[in-house]
Amino acid sequence: MASLPDYSSDSYPIQEIRMRRELPLPGDTLVEEGDEVQHDTTLAKITLKPGIPWVIPLFRLIGIEPQDTPDSLLVEVGDRVETGQIVARAKAGRYGRKEYESPTDGILEEVSPKSGRIVIREEFGKEEPPVSFEVAFELGVRPRELREHMLVKEGQEVKKGAMVAKKGEASAFFTRTATAPISGVVTEINQETGYITISRPFREITIGAYIDGTVSEVLPHYGAIVESKGVIINGVFGLGPEQHGQLVILGEDRTSNLTEDMVTEEHAGKVIVAGGFATNEALKKALDTGVNGVVCGTASYLNLVNSLGVKLGVGITGQEDIAMTVILMEGFGDLSMREHAFEALQQLEDMKVSINGRTQIRAGAIRPEVVCPFPGYDGELQEAAEFAEDLVLGQRVRIISEPYFGDLGEIVKLPNRPEEIETGARVPVAHVQLEDDSQEVVSIPRKNVEIF
Repeated sequence: MASLPDYSSDSYPIQEIRMRRELPLPGDTLVEEGDEVQHDTTLAKITLKPGIPWVIPLFRLIGIEPQDTPDSLLVEVGDRVETGQIVARAKAGRYGRKEYESPTDGILEEVSPKSGRIVIREEFGKEEPPVSFEVAFELGVRPRELREHMLVKEGQEVKKGAMVAKKGEASAFFTRTATAPISGVVTEINQETGYITISRPFREITIGAYIDGTVSEVLPHYGAIVESKGVIINGVFGLGPEQHGQLVILGEDRTSNLTEDMVTEEHAGKVIVAGGFATNEALKKALDTGVNGVVCGTASYLNLVNSLGVKLGVGITGQEDIAMTVILMEGFGDLSMREHAFEALQQLEDMKVSINGRTQIRAGAIRPEVVCPFPGYDGELQEAAEFAEDLVLGQRVRIISEPYFGDLGEIVKLPNRPEEIETGARVPVAHVQLEDDSQEVVSIPRKNVEIF
């Protein structure tokens, strides 16, 4: 690792970094409190791939009101249940003292008193072999005719007991059906033997540390909290997954655009930074070269879509199937990176950083980030600046929520009382006069503006 730089920034101080790293579902935790970890250290993994969720309208099946669903359960969320096990009982429902048996082996994952439904997620074992069954014989047809009667396709997920094939449409007496003996994925429909094969899919899911640091707390079955000292620099918009690499500054200053000729083979596996606009050709070459990340001032929306071949999500990004992460420090358009951000990145050159393009502009803002840990740092720490605090009239701010995401403006009024916003909630707001040609004054929740 590179030696610690002579770093100093009031806007992005060295602070205590605390990253909560969790699996989406229970698995096995692989670290202990106090362990030193690297960015690629696996903290936890799921050893059993979650199977198909069984969404069960329990309230209707046992004759109770939806809000009484939790009280009717004989098991708790997180408990494992077996096929045929009584999991709920109506004490005085519409059908009397009615009980419900689990239709599958699995884990009770969710209970909703609003909808009256429960979710039991079936578990697939890693070593369970595929199951083949003779569907043509069950239907009474020749093997070569099998596909004519199939209700499912190869690659389709099916539940145990679900109908997979049917012969006949008229009287039920003459209709013959075949059902899946297990849950899984249909991997073969064989018209020579008349058999269908269902396999138990398995895919190992892991969660890594993301940054170099120390495990400060273990989250049993889910992961851990990793702490370190370092710097976090947020952008306005990003895309792409978590990445890691050595930070390299390209261009003479923060106004230098990122062009195709600036990207070379030596940048493979690294995170490159340019203060200006990233051209379409530069982004495409960076992806083809194997660059892990691009941090720049701005880019064109169409450039991102065309050069990277991605379809951007509405409201949230970061899940794109792409090998490179892009972070726009100023959003879309043709702007240079703000001076204090570029200066901070310059001081971090040659350091190893972790980046994440995830951006959410609805239901709470999440902004893309560049994280540079200083594992050996023992100097003074500072608190990170709170963007929406201590707002005053005349301040220049940037809006970080739709429909004005990324727009700049000036605070012209700070009402003392909360005001009603589009959602119907009453919250503290700031009246911001936009810097564009409209000069429109808009009302924005204070938590959705940052001092620029």
